[in-house]
Amino acid sequence: MGQDGVVLIDKPAGITSRRALDRVLRILKTKRGGHFGSLDPFATGLLCIGIGQGTKCLPFLQDQPKEYIARIGIEMSTDTDDITGTMLASFPHAELNLDTVQEWIRTHTGHILQTPPDYCAQKVGGTPLYRLKRANQEVSPRAKEIHIAHMEILAHNRDSLDMRIVCSRGTYIRAIARDLGAALGFGGYLRELRRLKSEGFILDHALTLEELEARVVAGTFGLIPLQEALHLPTARVTASGQADIMDGKPIQFAGLVDRPEVPDGSYLALVNATNQLLCVAKVQRQGGIFGFVERGFKPF
Repeated sequence: MGQDGVVLIDKPAGITSRRALDRVLRILKTKRGGHFGSLDPFATGLLCIGIGQGTKCLPFLQDQPKEYIARIGIEMSTDTDDITGTMLASFPHAELNLDTVQEWIRTHTGHILQTPPDYCAQKVGGTPLYRLKRANQEVSPRAKEIHIAHMEILAHNRDSLDMRIVCSRGTYIRAIARDLGAALGFGGYLRELRRLKSEGFILDHALTLEELEARVVAGTFGLIPLQEALHLPTARVTASGQADIMDGKPIQFAGLVDRPEVPDGSYLALVNATNQLLCVAKVQRQGGIFGFVERGFKPF
């Protein structure tokens, strides 16, 4: 089995993304891998893991939207803005006002500024804020621009609601819960979180850790190939084109078998005659040059 590609895992609650990665590496009997986008320990759902050269794919997947199902409670607030934190305030009489929720959704869709939770990965002087917070230091997360493509209410009761959220990388769903609760005049925190889409992949194609192990034992598991994982347009190159790519030289029009109609500045996956990924190229036409190698891959 080739050890270069991507595996999709349905992460269970109660373990970190790093622990899930370690289990995958043990199951696949390999040492090189990394996960694309962490999930908090209490969260479940899609965790994309690059194996071998699959770790090189991440920079080309980050602009893909993410999708979540979030269960938000409003009867309290916590210091982490989720169910794992210490309660800061209680609102036993909290009650949803759906008109207020819908108005908040309307005004918070599109490009917005979001202030991350105090427990976040932003750094001050090289130290993540969550470490400073755990050391009982005051922190002030910096607001940043994110994009919320879609939010909708799926279900609700008196003091909680389930929402589907489609958003950009870097969005804190915990902050959405916190801010929505504040708009209602109560608390706001995440009770549950499940990721459905990430890096261009969907949860329907993911395996549990137990399913992955069973398929590996049965010999029926295969990694998602590198070129498929990238979700990029693909073009073939000639033998001389492959040689230039392996030497890191500019990609010549003469070295292309295909002439893809893609704009300058875009990325393209280049493969050889046997469909092995050679590189991700950035298209930049000038004279006889088609583009340049952005990230190289060793064919296997």
